[in-house]
Amino acid sequence: MMNRRTFLRLYLVVGAAIAIAPMIKPLADYVGYFYNELGSISKQYLVANNNDGIGGFPKYKIVNVSDFQQQVKSSGCPVYFFSYPLTNEPCFLVDLEALLGKPVPQIPNPYYGQYAGPLGQIKTINGVGPNNSIYAFSDVCVHLGCQLPAQVLVTSDNNPGLDIQNSVLHCPCHGSMYLLAKGGIVVGGPAPRPLPIVFLEYDQNTGDIYAVGTNAPYFSASIPRTTPSDNLLYDPRYDYSVPSNPSCSKGG
Repeated sequence: MMNRRTFLRLYLVVGAAIAIAPMIKPLADYVGYFYNELGSISKQYLVANNNDGIGGFPKYKIVNVSDFQQQVKSSGCPVYFFSYPLTNEPCFLVDLEALLGKPVPQIPNPYYGQYAGPLGQIKTINGVGPNNSIYAFSDVCVHLGCQLPAQVLVTSDNNPGLDIQNSVLHCPCHGSMYLLAKGGIVVGGPAPRPLPIVFLEYDQNTGDIYAVGTNAPYFSASIPRTTPSDNLLYDPRYDYSVPSNPSCSKGG
């Protein structure tokens, strides 16, 4: 005969199983995507096998800081485009001090504590370069995968482009707005989560800037979608391009 203590234990176990059941398939999709699917989905991934999940991004040289600084000085363009982690997936460096005219030595990580592993435990993200003001973000909107016009410098966050007064990046497709100086948090529109940040590593001896990972998985509108191949933030239905540097133009 079942006593009261045994019954309570069984009740708790059954209740816990019911509670986590809806999470099993999304978790399986997530794990399958990073551990098994990514390499076969995109032959343009910068590393052959990603066996470390969110911590398995490749180390990739973007640019030497002196070349980036020369671009900022000669053209006034504080944005530098590169591809990561896919060879046709646009991301961009931005010198927030050059953009805003004030020091920005660190920004908060809006995904802090949300993912397991060392990348999920980074509370604040420090800028790199001589002034600790250079950061990197994905150039793909997390709403429905549109490419963002980070190269279009504007003076109003109501216009699609990158607002030079407050670092708001405005998507032209459905109006999502990201505040870069606060870690890419959403400040307007339908985007469901912050814009992913690309973690940077800076070699003070050589001046080289490297991409070494991101602060969030590259998932799109639904997290996750039913098919792992749809979980790339980069959406194969769009024709992405990586603008040539210097890339800046004037908007509204």
